[in-house]
Amino acid sequence: MNKLSFNNGWEFTKVNSMSMDTSLEKSEIVNLPHTWYSNDDYYRGMAKYSKKLLINDNWKNVFIDVEAADQHAYVYVDNVLLTEHKGGYSAFRCQIPEEIYKGKKELEVSIYVTNALDETISPLVGDFTIFGGLYRGVNILYTEHDSYFDPCYYGTDGVIVRTSLNEDYGLVDIELHTKTKQDDRLETIIKAADGTIIYSYVCEIREHIQAQIKNPILWNGKKNPYLYTVITRLYSADELVDEKITKTGFRCVEIDPNNGLFLNNEHIRINGVSKHQDVGEKYSAVVNDDILNDFSLIDEIGANSIRLSHYQHSSFTYECADKKGYLIWAEIPMLKMTQNEELLDNAREQLKELILQNIHHPSIYCWGIQNEIGMFRDAPYMYEDLIKSKELVKSLDSQRLVSAANLYTVKFKSKLNETTDMIGYNVYFGWYYGKMQDYSKYLDKFHEARPNLAIGMSEYGVDCNIGLHSNNPQVKDYSEEYQALYHETVYKIFETKPYLWGSYVWNMFDFSSAIRQEGGLDKVNGKGLVTADRKIKKDAFYYYKAKWSKEKFVHICSKRFVNRLEDTIDIKVFTNCETATLLLNGRECIEASNNGNATIIFENIRLESQVNDITVISGDCSDSASFVKVKEEDKSYRLEAEAAGTSVKNWFLKDDDLTKEGFYSIKDTVNDLIENKDTYEILKKYIPDILEMILSNEDFPLGLALQSVINRAKPENLDINLFNSELNKIEVEY
Repeated sequence: MNKLSFNNGWEFTKVNSMSMDTSLEKSEIVNLPHTWYSNDDYYRGMAKYSKKLLINDNWKNVFIDVEAADQHAYVYVDNVLLTEHKGGYSAFRCQIPEEIYKGKKELEVSIYVTNALDETISPLVGDFTIFGGLYRGVNILYTEHDSYFDPCYYGTDGVIVRTSLNEDYGLVDIELHTKTKQDDRLETIIKAADGTIIYSYVCEIREHIQAQIKNPILWNGKKNPYLYTVITRLYSADELVDEKITKTGFRCVEIDPNNGLFLNNEHIRINGVSKHQDVGEKYSAVVNDDILNDFSLIDEIGANSIRLSHYQHSSFTYECADKKGYLIWAEIPMLKMTQNEELLDNAREQLKELILQNIHHPSIYCWGIQNEIGMFRDAPYMYEDLIKSKELVKSLDSQRLVSAANLYTVKFKSKLNETTDMIGYNVYFGWYYGKMQDYSKYLDKFHEARPNLAIGMSEYGVDCNIGLHSNNPQVKDYSEEYQALYHETVYKIFETKPYLWGSYVWNMFDFSSAIRQEGGLDKVNGKGLVTADRKIKKDAFYYYKAKWSKEKFVHICSKRFVNRLEDTIDIKVFTNCETATLLLNGRECIEASNNGNATIIFENIRLESQVNDITVISGDCSDSASFVKVKEEDKSYRLEAEAAGTSVKNWFLKDDDLTKEGFYSIKDTVNDLIENKDTYEILKKYIPDILEMILSNEDFPLGLALQSVINRAKPENLDINLFNSELNKIEVEY
């Protein structure tokens, strides 16, 4: 099968619909990858891409290869609908029938794409942008023969490679989907990483080929990301007519509720980061160089795992992970589950595409089947459907774990915790609720309540605007200092919990979220350790680099906090060195030691002049910064409108201040208050009509704070303070 790039020179325009095909604006010529999203125009509707395809007389079978279309696509050739695809993140192909192109020199290819909200396509909600567009590119596949590997089977190449281990053998199962004639033959060759042929076999056409490799070298994460090459060839009348080359590896992954994750029978703690696919103002229309740059930054920080959130990423991304030895959490965009059967079927279709297109990648250790669906409710139909998804995964891939990420509001006892092999929790103490230190008690209670559950932290973090700073960092000040303080406080807690399989920082990079405007950031989730344009590494980046990387370095924090009012300041340094020396204006000032948490603090450094040059040295490592002594506070470092010190409003939760620590209040979620029998009775007493409305509406967002619901419903004669004080008497249960 031959491949031609078909990315340049598309005519693009936004349209009302396919039937009317009325342009909403003037068309333009664009190259792929392309998204129509901009921060100034979050268009959620339909667009049309059109391009001429020149036909070669020798082509016998021609296919259109769409690497991804966000989110619902229709492919037409000469006004004939060839295929429809629902889902914005997986590849799909379609064949152009011979009767369409026979005798023609060119064809009109039109791809309609819409990112309008569709209740039958996941995701329905999410704290990220649904960009729209042909944002990964399009190719033309063709062959001059009648026999070929079928590229239309769930977007695969027609060759699906699975590996497993059995005692001293590596087992390779090659699932084949072919279009062939009688007497066609298959040849399979497996090569070691050095190119040595270790297996060769020729046979008649069949659906499976199985091979045994004695004493295989294991793909062992960053220690040794060893890859084998599987070459599958198709011969017709002794002529080679098609060939597929697949990189793969052998490894085993297991998980234990008390001791965490094991790779090849060796314990490995997940030191992970999460990432979305968009980059700066390119948004989702990234190229391979952007992906390589992301990996270089993750390499630098020293992580060993990546959660590729919250959908299927490009095939190149998984290939990079294979080569670099990262363990990958791969998932589908199931972020809100309803009882719409079409939606549930679509989620499983996306799951099947994710697995079949990527099963050969040894870096993928788990398949994620949902993220935060408990945001809206915790209902029996959800467990039943998730079990179906787990069974689907196991039927396609028995070698990997099934995972899910639950929201903090999901109770320990919830059956949502019983549908997968492992579970992650997205918890934001010290930002959306509670205090940073609450993680310790919370996690211990979780493990005590569910000792047979393999748990870890799938999300944690705080937003940071690199232009904001504080000598007294607090929640909701969005300062670089609070983000750094949060991570060095929270991650230290995680390290003390041996039962955790590990954790994923949310997020490695700031990312686009068209629904957000907070902390001085517009349409950006600022929880990244690196800015969305990848130009600036925030201080918290260097904390994790000091914890995870072997590269020796020192990093002075708060460099962007230049103008200082105080006479004396503390200089915080993130480092993996044992000691360091601080120089002030070229003069050696003080030596200090690492506190054991990747941090050195030089206390009470007196600013002696208007401009104070600071250098920190440890062996061959050094870093420098300058601080300016000013007479008045630089107010540009803080947001006047923000109420620093109070919890941040979540993108789906509302918040207020009628709280009593450790007890319920109207700021708790509807879900929590309904589930507790004591608070449920209080709701029946004070707001019976609202309670009935909630219970009778299956789409009601149970993740909303009750106060938000009350504010909207405006019940008459409700004594809100008395109501809240009754809730304040009931102790919170997890």
